[in-house]
Amino acid sequence: MMPFLLLAEDHGPPSLAKPIWEAVKDTALGHTLGFDNEKLGMFWFEAIFFSLVGSIVLVAAAMIATSNYKRVPRGLQNIMEAFVSFIRGIVHGFAGKQGDKYVPYLGTVFLFVFTMNMLGIVPLFRAPTMTLSTTAALGITTFVMVQMYAIRDAGIVSYVKHFMGDVLWLAPLMIVVEVIGELAKPLSLSLRLYGNIFGEDKVGEEVMKLGINYCIPVHMPILAMAIFTSFLQAFIFTTLATIYISSKVVHEGGHEEHADEHGHDEHHEPSKAHAH
Repeated sequence: MMPFLLLAEDHGPPSLAKPIWEAVKDTALGHTLGFDNEKLGMFWFEAIFFSLVGSIVLVAAAMIATSNYKRVPRGLQNIMEAFVSFIRGIVHGFAGKQGDKYVPYLGTVFLFVFTMNMLGIVPLFRAPTMTLSTTAALGITTFVMVQMYAIRDAGIVSYVKHFMGDVLWLAPLMIVVEVIGELAKPLSLSLRLYGNIFGEDKVGEEVMKLGINYCIPVHMPILAMAIFTSFLQAFIFTTLATIYISSKVVHEGGHEEHADEHGHDEHHEPSKAHAH
C-alpha cells in the first residue's frame, strides 16, 4: 500500500523511530504497509509511530488527571479542565449551548492535533502532522463525523434536502455542487494543517543544518514560534471543524433547536390564541 503523502527529498536528521523502522521495514508487515520503500517508507512509519506516541501521551494524561478527581481541580486536572472549557467556549460561539454534544469529538481533535504538533519540537521526535497522510486522516474523520452528526441531529430528510436545494428542478445540479463542496472541506482541512506544520518543521531542520544546534539565542525565538504555531494550527483546525459542524447541523436543525431553547415555537402561538 503506497502511502498518501508529500515530502521533500531531504528527510532531515534521524529520529528516535529510525532504529525501529530498520527492524520492521524488511518484515512481512513492513512490506505490506510500504515501510520498505526507499524514499517514503521511513516517513510513513514515523507518521504512524509518533501518532501512537501522541495518543499514549494523551491517554496517560487523562488517566492521571482523573485518577484522583477533586471538585476543586489542581495540577494536571486543572490544565485538562481548562482545555475543556476553552473548547466548550469555541463550540458555544458557533453552535450555541446545544453544541456541548460535539465537545467530546472537537476537544479530542484539538488535543490530538496540538500534541502531535508539539512532538516536532522535541529532540529526536517528529510531528506526525507534517505528513499529508496524517492530516488527511484527520480531515476524513472529521468529514465522516459531521455527516453522522447531521443525520442524527437534523434528520435524514433535512440532510437530503440540504443537497437538493430549494428549487426542485435544480436538484440534480445542486447535488453535484454540494457533493463537490463537501469533499473540498476535508481536503482544505488536511492541506492547511499539513502545509503549515511541514513548513515549520523544515525551517527548524534548516537552522540545525547551519551548525548552530547549541546556539540558545538563535533557537529560543524559533522554539517560541513553534509552540505558538502548534497551538494556533490546532485552534484553527478545531475552529474550522466547529464551523463545519454548525453549518451542517445547527443551520439545518436550527429552528427546532431554537424553539427548544425558548421552550416554545412560534407555530404554537395560533393554538394559544384559539384557546382564548
